[in-house]
Amino acid sequence: MFRYILNRYVLGFLCLVVLALILITYTGQDRTSLSPVEKVVRDVVTPVEHGVTGIVNGISDTVGSVFAIGSIKNENKELRERVSSLEAENNLLREYEYQNLRLRELLQFKDTIARDYNTVSASVVARNPSNWFRTITINRGESDGVGKNMAVVTSKGLVGRVINVSANSAEVLLIIDSSSAVGSLIQINRVPGVIEGTADDSGMLKMIHLSKEAPVKTKQTVVSSGLGGIFPKGLPIGTVTGIELESNGLVKYATVRPFADFNELEEVLVIRNVPAVDETAPDDRGGA
Repeated sequence: MFRYILNRYVLGFLCLVVLALILITYTGQDRTSLSPVEKVVRDVVTPVEHGVTGIVNGISDTVGSVFAIGSIKNENKELRERVSSLEAENNLLREYEYQNLRLRELLQFKDTIARDYNTVSASVVARNPSNWFRTITINRGESDGVGKNMAVVTSKGLVGRVINVSANSAEVLLIIDSSSAVGSLIQINRVPGVIEGTADDSGMLKMIHLSKEAPVKTKQTVVSSGLGGIFPKGLPIGTVTGIELESNGLVKYATVRPFADFNELEEVLVIRNVPAVDETAPDDRGGA
C-alpha cells in the first residue's frame, strides 16, 4: 500500500515536471499574446505582486525615515551646541568691549587729574553681603601705596574713602552710607554744605546744613569742597533733585542724586595724595 502511494506521488511529480517543461518551451517562443492559463495566472499574481511591492517599499521608506530622523537629531544636537558656543563667545567679546570702554573712560579721567593727584587704579572684588550698597572691597592695598582715608573715585564722580586696608586689598566706605560725610559746595554759587548718605537704602544723598535762604535749586551740580583733608576739592558728587525744610524750619536740606552708579562699580581710582586746602582763603566764585 505504501509503495502504491509513493508511486502515485512520484508519477504526479513527474507529470508536473513534464508540464513545466512544456510551458517553458511554449512560453519561451515569440508570441503576440498570452495563453489563457497565463492570463489567469497573471490576473491572480499581479495584485499580490503589487501589494507585496507596496509593503516592501513602505518598509524601506520607514527604515530610511528612521535612519534619517536619527541623523537629523544628531545634526540638530551639534548645531545647538555650536550655537551655544557662539553665544558664549559673543557674550565674552561683548563683556570685553564693555570693560574696554569703562577702562578707556577711567584712563582718560586719570590723565585729566594726573597733574594734580597721584592715583592708582583698582578693581572691585567684593561687596558687603549684609549691606549691598554701603561698602566695597578693592584689589589694592598697602603694597600699592593705598592707605586709610584715601579718596576713591570713578570717571563719573566721587565714590567714597578707604576705611580699612591690608597688604593687597582695601575696604571702601561709599558716600551713600549714612555714616559718611563729605564737605561740599553748590558748584554754580559756592553754597557750602555737607553731603551724607541716607538710611533708607535709596542710593540718594542729602546735602545738609543749608541756611533757609541759601540759593539752592534743582538741577544744580554739587562738588566736593576739599575741606577736611580727605576728599580733593572740585570732584563731582551729584545733582540736586529736591529741597526740603528741616522740621525746625530754620535750615533746609537738598536731595542729591549721585553721578556714580553704585550698583555697577567695577573699576575705580584711589587718590593717594590730597593737597591741603586753606580754609581761611576766600572761595573762588563760579559763573552764574
